[in-house]
Amino acid sequence: MKKLSYIALLLLSCIFSCQDIKTTNSNNQISPISKLQDKVVLKNLEIDQKWYGTYRIRFEYGKIGGINAGWDLEILINKNQIIASGNGYQIGFKDELTATAEGNKLVLKHKKNIDGYTLGEDMNPEFILIEDNGLFYIQSEWIDSDIITKPEKKGFKITKEN
Repeated sequence: MKKLSYIALLLLSCIFSCQDIKTTNSNNQISPISKLQDKVVLKNLEIDQKWYGTYRIRFEYGKIGGINAGWDLEILINKNQIIASGNGYQIGFKDELTATAEGNKLVLKHKKNIDGYTLGEDMNPEFILIEDNGLFYIQSEWIDSDIITKPEKKGFKITKEN
């Protein structure tokens, strides 16, 4: 399916390689084909900038062997990429993700594993971010049920830095 999309995009690029060619959009305005091609290429990255930033949360297990155990989750979202990483007690991963906005939710799906555990490949979605009145929450299968940190109604409260 991905191969077919690339072939279709390549075919469209060949057909409409001249920037002087114009087309009519739904508002009966003339738009250069080159602008339409940019939208096709950037489709996965067209999310509202309100989602851009770095999200962080720590999940605590309590004391294990006399040591405080837990893990840290960090998700970086910018116009070029979305990276999630988890590090801590018996966990370590770094995944590249794709995003789809659904109202006040940003659904983050696995694109590829960069490093560490590959469990994210089997999660669909890998993470869901929820925005509610300027506060952000996260849901994910990565989060074990035996952690001390407990979720609120919408998920686990996560901090965001711009």
